[in-house]
Amino acid sequence: MNTGATTVAATTESPRAGFWRRFLSLLIDVIVVMLPFQAVAAVLFAATAGHIQMQSGFFKECQNGKDIPQALSPPPPRDSNFMRVCRTSFFGATSGASLIVGRVTKEGATTTTVSQGYMLDKEGTPINGHSIDWIAQLGLLVYLVAMISKTGKTLGARVVRVKVIDTANPGAAGVPLGKAILRYPAMFIGDVPAFALLLYGLAVSGGSADAMFTAGFFQLLMAALLLGGIWSIVLLVQVVRKTDPYYDRLAGTAVVRD
Repeated sequence: MNTGATTVAATTESPRAGFWRRFLSLLIDVIVVMLPFQAVAAVLFAATAGHIQMQSGFFKECQNGKDIPQALSPPPPRDSNFMRVCRTSFFGATSGASLIVGRVTKEGATTTTVSQGYMLDKEGTPINGHSIDWIAQLGLLVYLVAMISKTGKTLGARVVRVKVIDTANPGAAGVPLGKAILRYPAMFIGDVPAFALLLYGLAVSGGSADAMFTAGFFQLLMAALLLGGIWSIVLLVQVVRKTDPYYDRLAGTAVVRD
């Protein structure tokens, strides 16, 4: 019996999940993981007067302001001409607040915006607080890897009836941990040149908000965005055509209809 040929045939014949199933699965997973973190952030915001908060969330409202606060650290862009106050909430309870100060300039048909963000406390005063956004994002990644490694299915995948399989062993209950981990950084391999350009531009500009928007840095930024956009389009086309995108091929995995 040629088990190798049987495995390849089973993997090839498995119907791949399309764009909408993948998208809805991820959306459900983000909601399932992020909502509890935002609830915790709302409690911490109230308990610490805003010194611990989460600025990302599903309910966010921004309003334009008029009087830019003085003595902001780090200083806002020179000749700033706008400010915006944004608040993230969890069913009415504030979980994060931020101030964005910047400058908008127009040269012909080109509009350039440079800005600096600040965290706000419960009273709306700029502070050097602590964000738990990175903890929530790490929690989402751990959840995805753990669920795929154990069963091949997240909660979102179960709802839309898809699963991640190991192409070398499609009948297994889950995916080897190494492959489950690899597929996520592999999603951004095509963005490495774009990141390299941005890092080079930041190094050349010295990292200051004003220097970053010189003509040279702006050209590097546009080139990085173009490279990142091309990579995203390539992956999107592969998913829409229901072929294994490059990151799944590199990891030895596939997303199939269950």
